[in-house]
Amino acid sequence: MREEVRKRLIRAAKKGRRIAIAAAAGAVALGSISYTQAASVEDVFDEHYYADKYPDLKEAYGYDRAALLDHFMRYGLAEGRTMNGMIDIVKYRENYQDLQDAFGDDWDAYVTHYLSYGAFEHRDNGTDFDPMDYLNRYSDLQAAFGTDVLAAYKHYEVSGKQEGREGGGESGLIAEEAADDNGSAEPEIEGFEIQSVEVVGTGRIRVTLNQKTEQSLALEAFSIICNSGGSDMTILSVSTNDNKVYDLATTYYRDQEYDIQITLADGTSISKVFVYRTDCAQIAGINAVRTSAVEARITYNSNEPGYFYYILRENGQASAQAASAGESAELTEAEIINNGVKTEMKQHENAFTVTGLTEDMPYTMYYVAVNTEEKATLVKSLSIGGEVYEESTGAIKGAQAFAEKQENGEFLYGFEIELETAASERLTLEQFDISCPLSKTTLGEVRTSDNRVYRVYMQRGSIPMGNNTYTILINLKDGTQLKGTCYLDLQAPRVDARSFEWKDTDTIQVVVNSDEAGTLYYMIQDEVEGEGTITAKDPAQIYANGTQISIGYGLNYITVQGVKEGQWFCFASEDAQGNREDFYSYKQIPEFTAPAPDDTSQPKITGVTVLKTSGGAKLQVVFNQTINGNYNNGETQISGISGKLGFIAEYGSEGGLEDNVLTLTVMDPSVSIPQGSHTLTIVLYSGEILTFEFTA
Repeated sequence: MREEVRKRLIRAAKKGRRIAIAAAAGAVALGSISYTQAASVEDVFDEHYYADKYPDLKEAYGYDRAALLDHFMRYGLAEGRTMNGMIDIVKYRENYQDLQDAFGDDWDAYVTHYLSYGAFEHRDNGTDFDPMDYLNRYSDLQAAFGTDVLAAYKHYEVSGKQEGREGGGESGLIAEEAADDNGSAEPEIEGFEIQSVEVVGTGRIRVTLNQKTEQSLALEAFSIICNSGGSDMTILSVSTNDNKVYDLATTYYRDQEYDIQITLADGTSISKVFVYRTDCAQIAGINAVRTSAVEARITYNSNEPGYFYYILRENGQASAQAASAGESAELTEAEIINNGVKTEMKQHENAFTVTGLTEDMPYTMYYVAVNTEEKATLVKSLSIGGEVYEESTGAIKGAQAFAEKQENGEFLYGFEIELETAASERLTLEQFDISCPLSKTTLGEVRTSDNRVYRVYMQRGSIPMGNNTYTILINLKDGTQLKGTCYLDLQAPRVDARSFEWKDTDTIQVVVNSDEAGTLYYMIQDEVEGEGTITAKDPAQIYANGTQISIGYGLNYITVQGVKEGQWFCFASEDAQGNREDFYSYKQIPEFTAPAPDDTSQPKITGVTVLKTSGGAKLQVVFNQTINGNYNNGETQISGISGKLGFIAEYGSEGGLEDNVLTLTVMDPSVSIPQGSHTLTIVLYSGEILTFEFTA
């Protein structure tokens, strides 16, 4: 491929024209011009550098880019002037006969060559600045810009010089230091820095250093101090696999700003301020696999539904896959949400494919997850390698997690694994390797009756971490390996009874909130055995004989008839995977209160019409008074749908009233309103909750 590019450059030089080739970077502003994928003199001309270097030109033209560029092209090149601090193309041409032979007088081709190959080969660019050494010398810049030559130069000119950063080549620096110290000194080794701090789950923090420590740091080396007047974090444990990335488990957490401090072995300390945020979706097990030259498969788990936004950067710059997020090295949540690619995020397992990648090009994905309450995660990143992943292992037919209850009431957890064909001989525990992305998995025993289906148990007392995708590897004796994955969700929906409202003398409406769609089983009981104690209440009778009702994510409204004050509303839940609770919850029905008479001065929904059930589902909602200005669009919900939805709201008028009609269109066209009865919930800014039952 490289030889073909070279031939194209030669042909372009002979024809006296420019050629646009894919350089090693994306778009970076230099002055008022953007370098995209065409490398020309005009693209990299730095009018501020040119004017400041030559006072006669500055006096004549100031910083007039057009005039300065015209001067450089007409006279500057012939006079041997330099247009920026990154490359002196006159000297670059003179230094390399092979380039002269290839490009002749095509100055654009010299620029293209340097950005594409010369910088990476450390060719003499005629200046004191070496972009690749600059990036390699500073890990924070390498993390931000990858191998982007123009971005490195721009940073050095704008910020690096003022920060005292060294822009010269490593060989030049070593030679200078050796000369200064009569050859006795060695180049100074860069100190330790905290490169990043990520909240990877509730009570879990990942700290990445800029380089490995010689020995693993102990728990005592870490402290996390609250910067907002709250309590400091208590660190329970610290683990690392490479002495560079450290995973911390903590007990105390609160959404605010903290300062993590690390004391190194030599007694010096390093620190970094970070924000801890848990009121948003928790993303776990995120992974990227390059499935082809131009595609990658992204998988992750979320404990809440909502939307996942991302922006790709190749070598530190914005990819054409998403809209440009500007020239800032650090993307903000707002930039990713406003300019990034938006994908639907389901509760539990998620997967999507990224397309339009450049062959052999590695990428960094910057992402933000937003839940149905419109709470966003902090900006996080994921690397996508340039090489296509080729699966070298055989496939496991299927795997699922289980929780096996013992006679003493305890549970043994594990994985039931099904092979494509029975093994020729029984597999041993040592042949199984089951790993979790967030914690170590310790196995206890393996059982099978047919050498095809194996139940692999975790050690007694070990509890697997839910909402995670586990990787299963089986090492066969003939040297081959089998691989599979298993999403672990052993938790039934968490449901709580929020309130009761009397509809008449023997009918109540119960409002329950759930963190997951599923089925609710309930019974009305005159008493609860052991009420008020912590003894678990056996749910067997409720699951066997209770009333079943489908529930969705969030608030659900249940009408129960034939009840009396003082009785108990007892309930337990089940999810789509069949996970059930080991106890039932209960709440006492309050003293009867006569329903309040209709008050026409209070806002009320008088009717709901289903205009469309799919492809942009639409409802028309009529109120008894003006609703515009009082309606909280972010809190609208339809029961029987697994997640809270986003709506487009439009106002209309009827019946002699103004703005009393609300047309709601579901923003996600993939969501449909199922046939049957539903409850529409609308929340006003005043805090009032309005509900209305309708049928689709």
